[in-house]
Amino acid sequence: MFTSSEPFESPSTILEADFKHLNIAATSSTPLRPPKPSKLSKPFPFFRLPPELRSGILSLLLCPTPHLAVDLSSDNYLTSTPRLNYLLVSKRFGYEAYHTYYCTHTFRIFQIDGRFLGKRTRPLLARLPRHYLNVLRSLEIRLGLGWTDPPKPWVVNDRLGLQHCESVTTLKVFVDVDPSCSSFDGFRVDREFYTDFCGRLLARVLDRLPALQVVEYDAYPSVYRDGPLMTRLLKETARRGKMIAWGREREWAYSPAEKIEMTALGPWDAGSTLKKNVSSCC
Repeated sequence: MFTSSEPFESPSTILEADFKHLNIAATSSTPLRPPKPSKLSKPFPFFRLPPELRSGILSLLLCPTPHLAVDLSSDNYLTSTPRLNYLLVSKRFGYEAYHTYYCTHTFRIFQIDGRFLGKRTRPLLARLPRHYLNVLRSLEIRLGLGWTDPPKPWVVNDRLGLQHCESVTTLKVFVDVDPSCSSFDGFRVDREFYTDFCGRLLARVLDRLPALQVVEYDAYPSVYRDGPLMTRLLKETARRGKMIAWGREREWAYSPAEKIEMTALGPWDAGSTLKKNVSSCC
């Protein structure tokens, strides 16, 4: 039984008094001082690295998806613009960065975004300065859009700037659809309309690229290698002595009636043993 004459203090009263004592002691004997600013770290000596390391770092920074073609698109402010801002770091950094960016990516010659298909809309290549065009190495054409009414900006002329693409050695051609197939009967303008348009367009592009060596073809499974459209494209390529290669991203369906003699012609896909003689199929 509690018999002390001293008044009883509850634990909460004792803790409250202790906290008040600590606060008073802290404010009286220990004046508040602003924290010392942390020492700023020195800039990383990026340009002291070997060129191959700098190139690898810039590739990771600027080209996370090099397999995707650069084109006029409404999403460029989310994909391309943030990376191109690195070109503004300094003059020297921008010089090395733009070489990495424009050499690594594939640029699409003719836009396919519906917002940029107006008659007066300039293609992407026509907007690039000449020193950017000089370092491009890979271009792409995507065929299949507008098979009843081809886009008006799809025109090959001097303003497009292909004659300045002196380092381009590879042209990628991707075919979405072949309107000359029987499934388009009743919907297309004419059986040979889009085939002739694509053939003439490709021929003009091939004639204006001074250093082109390889034309790489790829398509959706509905497009056959021995179809009318592909036959015309391969014919235009073979006439100009360009090497032909097959893309690896998508499988290519063969026509059941394909009876074309397979022989060696150019650097075909290393994973395939089928090699087509273009001159015999055209």
